[in-house]
Amino acid sequence: MTREEAGDEPLDVILVTGDAYVDHNTFGVALVGRWLEAHGFSVGVIAQPAWDSPDPYRVLGRPRLFFGVTSGNMDSMVNHYTASRRIRSDDAYSPGGEAGLRPDRACIAYSNRVKQAFPGVPVVLGGIEASLRRFAHYDYWSDKMRRSILLDAKADLLVHGMGELPIVEIARRLAAGETIADCRAVPGVAYAIGKKEAETLAGSGQLDGDSVTELPTFEDCDRDPLQFNKLTVHLYREANPSCARSLVQRTGDRAVWSNPTARALTSAELDRLYELPYQNAAHPCYRQPIPAFESIRGSITVNRGCSGGCSFCALTLHQGKDVVSRSPESITREVVGLTQQRGFNGVISDLGGPTANMFHMRCNDEAANKVCRRVSCLHPVRCKHYGTDHEPYVKLLRTIRTLPGVKRVFVNSGIRYDLAALDSGFVEEIAAHHVSGSLTTAPEHVSRSTLHRMRKPEITHFADFMKRFRAASTLAGKKQFIVPYFQCAHPGTGPAEAIELALYMKEHGLQCRQVQMFMPTPGTLSTAMYVSGFDPHSKDAVPVARGHKERARQRSLMFWWKPEEHPAIREALTAWGRTELIGRGPGALVGPGPARGSWITTRSVAAPAEPVVGAMGMSVERASREELAEEKWESRANEL
Repeated sequence: MTREEAGDEPLDVILVTGDAYVDHNTFGVALVGRWLEAHGFSVGVIAQPAWDSPDPYRVLGRPRLFFGVTSGNMDSMVNHYTASRRIRSDDAYSPGGEAGLRPDRACIAYSNRVKQAFPGVPVVLGGIEASLRRFAHYDYWSDKMRRSILLDAKADLLVHGMGELPIVEIARRLAAGETIADCRAVPGVAYAIGKKEAETLAGSGQLDGDSVTELPTFEDCDRDPLQFNKLTVHLYREANPSCARSLVQRTGDRAVWSNPTARALTSAELDRLYELPYQNAAHPCYRQPIPAFESIRGSITVNRGCSGGCSFCALTLHQGKDVVSRSPESITREVVGLTQQRGFNGVISDLGGPTANMFHMRCNDEAANKVCRRVSCLHPVRCKHYGTDHEPYVKLLRTIRTLPGVKRVFVNSGIRYDLAALDSGFVEEIAAHHVSGSLTTAPEHVSRSTLHRMRKPEITHFADFMKRFRAASTLAGKKQFIVPYFQCAHPGTGPAEAIELALYMKEHGLQCRQVQMFMPTPGTLSTAMYVSGFDPHSKDAVPVARGHKERARQRSLMFWWKPEEHPAIREALTAWGRTELIGRGPGALVGPGPARGSWITTRSVAAPAEPVVGAMGMSVERASREELAEEKWESRANEL
């Protein structure tokens, strides 16, 4: 990270990231940097540089091969703003949790500054922000369609999906004397082409072949949301590396070409990647802890990818539908190494991944998997080829908890409870040995229609799991709880569905301290529904809560047990014509009293707003929800 550390020789690759640098295998830049190093390349990292000048990008000199640019582990806009478009007060990936150390749309800002600092040096974008914005995408924060990030960042290449294989291949080709244009054939790479090349491509007949799919143009998606739905469906249909076609989208007189996603790493390659010589620490230049690192310091990643295909989650598109798992031997070696580190307290805080109990679950028919275009292996019904054996994960848990130096092993990653129900002893094993007092699950909603739009299992699966978990906890002599995540304002959720969820929560005594308000992020099927008002696959119309008022109403109902939310709940029920739920009877949701929307000012004189500096360096005000009238909120959202 410094010139002194790098020495006199020029570095092969320099990675620019929006996160503080932590050399641990849960941080994307550390994974890519160590992977490049393991293949013989020298790597430097510029972490969270200022973006008002090209000077911070010159600190490590001119790289011999290329700059790699990423926003970090999160999309920078999701990192900065809440689902209500409010500025977040902290950033878990920055020293001391300090906010404002990366710009909005970080890939664009960083790439342009790199181009200024070193004209002619290739720039390669990567990470989740670049991956999911490589074509036309809806930007919730500006409420408009944006063109491919490649065109605004002016980068030479973009690596989409998990980038270990493409980035090494690019480095090898450039080191062998090939040009950055020669790297366009690498799987998992996207690139922009100019007017003349786009005209040649259009007249070549290549777009009419079997190996290329032409997407609706940016202008079509901007004008007609149904065309944006069509684009989103194509992204998912062409996500399987074994049968995917190249994708092309025209924007004005230019175009963006995307090769099929690179194949997933094998288990042996994943073992090697996660066992590279990470320091398992933040860089010594930091004087304050990195909250994101502190929260995962004792966790072990055992798999990547997810077969669930939930509509609101881009994980299937970015990491892949096929789950790739590490070997038990590799995981055991990492745990043994962890127990030997200074300060380890004997507790493995998590042994999991995107979905913990999908460890070593996979398609049992390779021929079928090579031509599969399903979004989900589990929805609407579980594929007959999908294996659901929990034994590898149970054996792993039993092995790790008996290792010398390990006191407890917890599972804090998400558990797919419909899969857990298929194993006769898994829930009992988890309840008896691997819960730290509470177990997190994500039923998301209770309405059948909403869950169908989300591609989630029906709520009966959650109810059965909850009953079984409570019985297993009692049998183990433990008082343990389930912490369910519920989501409001997802497309397909209208007043009736929001009320159904609130009544279910009250009936079952579920008092959630935190709930999730749906945020339309690039690349998801749910975002396409939010933009168009139609399901991209079934073409059915779906209700969409777009305005802050309607979204806030749905959120307030999920806190049915908090007296301070009752005025907002009464206002929502009155607006929706469901006043029979206000009263003291057993069927009421809240008691009688004043009705007031949560966005309405409750004081005649507002308290002075606290001045803060926004992520783009502009002065903004942070005000409480009660201090903003709805019309002021709309104005503020437009400013942001």
